[in-house]
Amino acid sequence: MTIDAPRELRIRADELAANDHSTMGATETHHLVGGQLWRTFRALGYTEGVVLGAGDGAVPMVGIPEMDQASEDSVVADLDSQHRPRRPVQDLEAWPGGEDFDVVITALAGYDVRLTYKPNIVRRRADQLEAALLAVYFTRPGGLTALVATHDLMDNPIPFGRRHLADMADLVGAVRLPAGTYRQTAGTDEVADLLMFRRRAWHERRRGPDFENAPGIYLDGEMVTVNTYFDTNVDQVLGTIAYDPTGQPSMNVTVTGTPERFAPALADAMDFVIATGQHHDLTMKPHGAVLHSLAADIRTHRASPRRLRTRDAAQPDAGPAGPAGRYRPAGPEIGT
Repeated sequence: MTIDAPRELRIRADELAANDHSTMGATETHHLVGGQLWRTFRALGYTEGVVLGAGDGAVPMVGIPEMDQASEDSVVADLDSQHRPRRPVQDLEAWPGGEDFDVVITALAGYDVRLTYKPNIVRRRADQLEAALLAVYFTRPGGLTALVATHDLMDNPIPFGRRHLADMADLVGAVRLPAGTYRQTAGTDEVADLLMFRRRAWHERRRGPDFENAPGIYLDGEMVTVNTYFDTNVDQVLGTIAYDPTGQPSMNVTVTGTPERFAPALADAMDFVIATGQHHDLTMKPHGAVLHSLAADIRTHRASPRRLRTRDAAQPDAGPAGPAGRYRPAGPEIGT
């Protein structure tokens, strides 16, 4: 049974939660999460490259000590193998480079804010999806994207948004964080997910764990929707998941964790993400490796007999056999 409240109280509660989000810093948590992200990036093949950090916590999650000249909202850095900038660190608007990013880390707007007024929830959901798609789009093929998102990006029973993400990238893994991981004021904190994707080149097949579906399950005697990834990988939820009667159906769940266990539990969960990425070969490739692979595919590609007949038919002056060696695959003659 969902507990209802008047519209005015819901709007006021959302205002208080948003204020809490903007005024209470979470730098310590961002540093902790950022450290685990970079450990995971390196285990999946990252050595150096151009990095974009955006949203709340961009500076601590990118993890560069001297960044006084950088904006808190976005940070772009060209990092060497020692995690030192090779060019001046700037925000996204001032960045002169035109290249796609090797790594993108984005904390989506209001990722930990507990909202209760449905229009606000729907608006945030749309904003987060748009930002998530942009983050993946800005990542180069073969690069990695990490998102901190409110849990309903994954738990929404309508898979439309996740299918768009899956069109561009494969899920390497995800971790569901307890409510209150980033803010400690009771009633204003929401469950957030740490998501990692690998941008797929257009010729690569889909792989990795399923994350498109969010089926209904019974939790504490009530029906809620939980993403199939977390339903089948329960250890990736860092705490006890429970039905929340004050939340918005059907994604009204919360997670209660133990603060002193958070750091080791996060490390264990990221170990699982690393193992999953390595198992499915969702690792970073060096610059140019994707183009080199594509060029090799083109060089070794052999056209089908049907396509060869079509091409020969389009050359009326070439004679029955066509020019020497043209459109001729190695092996048996066409039609044999």
